[in-house]
Amino acid sequence: MRIARLTGGAMAALLALGAGPAFATCSTAPAPQSLPDDASPLDRQFAGLITADRFSDAAGQAERWRAFIRDLKRKGNPDPATLVQAQTWLAWSLDYSDQVDQAQVEGKEALRLIEANGLQESRLATDALSVMTSVLADGGHVAEAGDSATRALDLAERLFGAQSAEASFAHNGLGTVAYARGHYADAEREYGISASLAVQCLPPGDAMIVNQLASHAGTLYMIGRVEDALDEGQRAAKWALTNLPESNPTVTLALGNLGALYSATGRYAEAEAALHKVVDLEGMYQTESWFYRAISLSNYAHVLFSLDRVEEAEALWLASLDFHQKATIKRDPISPAFPLRFAADAAEARGDIGLALERRQRAADMIDAAAPADNPERARTRLELAMTMLLADRPAEALAMATPAITVVRAKYEESDTRRLSAEIAYARLLGRNGRTAEAYDLGSHFAALAETRLLDASTSRGDLVRWGPAFSASFSAMTELALESGRPDEAFRYLQLANLSDVVLVTSEVAARAAASDPRTAEKIREFQDRIRQRQTLDRERAFAIGAGDAAEIAQLAARIEENDAAIARAGDELDRLAPQYRQLGRPAPIALADYRASLSPRQALIAPLALDNAIITLVVNRDGLTWSRVASPRSQVQRQIKALRASVESRNDPTVPKAFDYADARTLYQTLFPAGSEAALKGRPELLYYASGALATVPPALLIAADLPTDTTRVEPAKVAWLIRSRSVSVLASLRPITGPSRTSANAGRFLGLGDPDLAVVSADPRFAGLPELPAAATELADIGAAVGRKGADILTGAAASEQALRTRDLTRYGVIAFATHGLAGGDRPGLVEPALVLSPAAAPTPGPTPGPATDSDGLLTASEITQLRLDADWVILSACDTASGTDGQTLGGLAAAFIHAGARSLLVSHWPVRDDAAARLVRDTVRGKARGLTEAEALRQAQLRLIDGTDIADGADPALWAPFVPVAP
Repeated sequence: MRIARLTGGAMAALLALGAGPAFATCSTAPAPQSLPDDASPLDRQFAGLITADRFSDAAGQAERWRAFIRDLKRKGNPDPATLVQAQTWLAWSLDYSDQVDQAQVEGKEALRLIEANGLQESRLATDALSVMTSVLADGGHVAEAGDSATRALDLAERLFGAQSAEASFAHNGLGTVAYARGHYADAEREYGISASLAVQCLPPGDAMIVNQLASHAGTLYMIGRVEDALDEGQRAAKWALTNLPESNPTVTLALGNLGALYSATGRYAEAEAALHKVVDLEGMYQTESWFYRAISLSNYAHVLFSLDRVEEAEALWLASLDFHQKATIKRDPISPAFPLRFAADAAEARGDIGLALERRQRAADMIDAAAPADNPERARTRLELAMTMLLADRPAEALAMATPAITVVRAKYEESDTRRLSAEIAYARLLGRNGRTAEAYDLGSHFAALAETRLLDASTSRGDLVRWGPAFSASFSAMTELALESGRPDEAFRYLQLANLSDVVLVTSEVAARAAASDPRTAEKIREFQDRIRQRQTLDRERAFAIGAGDAAEIAQLAARIEENDAAIARAGDELDRLAPQYRQLGRPAPIALADYRASLSPRQALIAPLALDNAIITLVVNRDGLTWSRVASPRSQVQRQIKALRASVESRNDPTVPKAFDYADARTLYQTLFPAGSEAALKGRPELLYYASGALATVPPALLIAADLPTDTTRVEPAKVAWLIRSRSVSVLASLRPITGPSRTSANAGRFLGLGDPDLAVVSADPRFAGLPELPAAATELADIGAAVGRKGADILTGAAASEQALRTRDLTRYGVIAFATHGLAGGDRPGLVEPALVLSPAAAPTPGPTPGPATDSDGLLTASEITQLRLDADWVILSACDTASGTDGQTLGGLAAAFIHAGARSLLVSHWPVRDDAAARLVRDTVRGKARGLTEAEALRQAQLRLIDGTDIADGADPALWAPFVPVAP
């Protein structure tokens, strides 16, 4: 039968799809014979039923099998073999349509008939035993199911050989039993054998192949082999969409598991596309499959939660719980607790700790009733409850709850298993909160070292496609706090960097590896290799959306391109190993030692790095003298609410229907949280701040914060008189913590400028991807002003129809020291078919949209992040005078356009956090560039430009923070 879909919520990409081990021979069931012309209606009825797709309309097929059996018995003296087959597949259909109790009755009848008619040594018996295995497992009779599976395999191998379709079916049963027992390694092994045999021994259109492949992918994940799980998951989905109709339930099984795996590796846009399709297909074709619909809905909710759509996710998890309560399948009795556990996560994210505790206790009670004491998910549920108790300030109770649970986790998972790593570090945190600091650090540091190895190894394996950063971020944040509390600043600084690891950090490591090359030829080979890796990511993303859309032709075309690109990656990697054997190590984003970083700072500089824990914000300040830190007891949920409110209060000012009250109170409170009193001494006399943060903390420009108390009545505040942070300090936003070794290498064409903007969108006025984008009349003047300030060696300015993707690609971009885009910026997911951030340029006269959803084409006017990575720049500065250019992909701030331009060769950036009015943007950017031309740093030049806008009178509402605050300078 089929394994329950992945239920862990958050579950890399794929290399060439292999078919598993090949077999020299394969015993297969005889092909159905054509009926003679004089065949009876009953014979024709049987032939139609036995050749039908067993996975589709299972409930309807059960009724048709019942009717056939009645007709067969009514005829008198029914053929025993025909009756056994009818009883067997009736049991299958009942089980697959969640009628488990009745399936047991009919399956037992099939076995009785086999005994009564001497059919024990036949294919009929192997089929009946394999079907009964899953029926018993679904009904919770796991011991009996195990006996049935063993008998089925023994008989199948004796009658048909180890390499047969019957053996595949029997191995699948053994996998089902092992999974029901929580023995995931055994389940993976059995499902792997079953999948390989199915591929070899069944016709391509048999849905059983997809069932076995998807089951194997699920258990590969359960044992921690995430990359292999993605391989098999992609293979299952591709097979399903190529060979089966979308109404077949195994299509949604394969897509559902794949979506969960995408979610596990932080590929949320791809996960959302796949899981949205699953939910839609199940709503159309599998309305009564409550168990599987519950799992799909829960996995979809997890993606929304990861994209900070908490309320939507919470509602779907509660709906998933309701679906579970309607289901009758008992194969995976702990599954109904998963959506309740995740709904507790949502309650915590909203700050409702009481509700979170209630849900976690209910989930624990459900699993206690359904699973033995040594079940690892039972233990993990108890650990989750303990951590929520900690949030409720009940540390002693939390530790008492967690201690027996961690014992089970240690018995069930290897040290390197990601589930154990996070559990051990959570337990270490509980020890620390109970005053056992030294013990806590010793335990946590051991597992943090294992997690670091896993994290940094993953960053270079298989082309840098698996992203473990989000999965380990909370653990490394906890270790940062433990290290600080233990008086270990060097280790804390290391854990801080690991907690903030993201795509943009990986990109900066790639650029550093190119810069460290011994000669230009090696640097070029490194760049070619890295471009191929990025192209692999792009192609894999395109294939993911093609799979989500069910476009079999596009899937096949992309598979061929991926295979070709993978071969090029292998060749380039071999050449690099010969030319630069140290490259593999240089390309790893290794943390920087505190001493080295301190030595790189000037006396005027200080690093400020806030880090969000679930119940506090800790802020590290580093200057030449050392590291200090402070802790503010402000829960992450509260800080996130403040950040959302602050962002909303500036972003809404572009909407005339929304009141224009700026959230001064939150701007002040956030300053006090991120710049606590304990940091003042370390910041004193250091007016150049380097800001390093991730997650929600990276979505607010520090300049927007207020450094002094406000009047009680904030409605009377005049923005020009507020003590904004930039009144006294400049701020550079850091994408990573590489040593500040003085001025970066400058382009040989530092005085040459290229500007593109004010695109002509008339030819695509009806295209929904460009709907509502206004003209930008100030953009041409803005670019001319920037060119005048920069272009000592010449300025090339492209506006209107000339500002196109073709014009950009046909130029030698390495000739420009400064490149500016004065246009619209679009965030990934904001527009139909746009799944990654993009800049708007002028489309060709007859642009051809890419697949929907999917990538843009070379001429459609959308310069996407993945297209930017393929550009070749040698620019000291790239200016993105556009809306929301700091937004990333899959919820990562600076992970989209910024990361792409850094990879392409930009040494610094100017980006924005929200839409800004055309005239204000033009003034800010122009004045910033002029200040930079006078020798100021980018951050100081921006600060002075912002202050001129605040204090001036020639730009209407210039003191409004919605106009002057969105831009930030970014240093790689």
